[in-house]
Amino acid sequence: HFKEEYEKVSKLYMNNRIRTTKYTWLNFLPRNLFEQFHRVANLYFLFLVVLNWVPLVEAFQKEITMLPLVGVLTIIAVKDGLEDYSKYKMDKQINNLLTKVYSRKEKKYVDKCWKNVNVGDFIRLSRNEIIPADMVLLYSSDLDGICYIETAGLDGETNLKQRQVVRGYSEQVSEIDPEKFSSRIECESPNNDLSCFRGFVEHSNKDRVGLSKENLLLRGCTVRNTEAVVGIVVYAGHETK
Repeated sequence: HFKEEYEKVSKLYMNNRIRTTKYTWLNFLPRNLFEQFHRVANLYFLFLVVLNWVPLVEAFQKEITMLPLVGVLTIIAVKDGLEDYSKYKMDKQINNLLTKVYSRKEKKYVDKCWKNVNVGDFIRLSRNEIIPADMVLLYSSDLDGICYIETAGLDGETNLKQRQVVRGYSEQVSEIDPEKFSSRIECESPNNDLSCFRGFVEHSNKDRVGLSKENLLLRGCTVRNTEAVVGIVVYAGHETK
């Protein structure tokens, strides 16, 4: 029942690919010029250039009055283009990082690029690995069901924080088997509030277990002092916190 429901709505979720660039090859020139002419100084120079094309006002050769404006526009465009290209390379590097994702087809965890991770995927992480998407913690190798994470990449804090396996799963001795997972997870709409997370896990017998930020592993954090953890992705890509 829950699997059928997931298959119906899974295509509505955002994938895990990120894009922080402002431009594309097609829109770079028009968009950059549009932004530059929103600056008062550039509009002033453009006004002088246009004015100099009026025969009664012409004070200099038309080409000479255009040079300062064209020079400024070109320099800023090159600078913006280089900055955007740096972002593109960083995005590509992050999107192509590898993580262990459970494959229902192969019945095992396989390497998958971050950009191909989807909501509902089971992720297995080891010590010192970076979390690729926001996920609910369902298993930790720690006997008390605790996972330690470093959030320096999000808030700059280097002290480790504890996260707890969802109640009902922390008592498991062996690692959770994604093939036997038959529950439904419902959580709040995507938002950027790092201090709050609400949701619940609903089992096939209709029993519900509440979720809080203590059960959530955030994208960009690093697993520390914990040999292995397994979680299920609830937010991906630009919908992560």
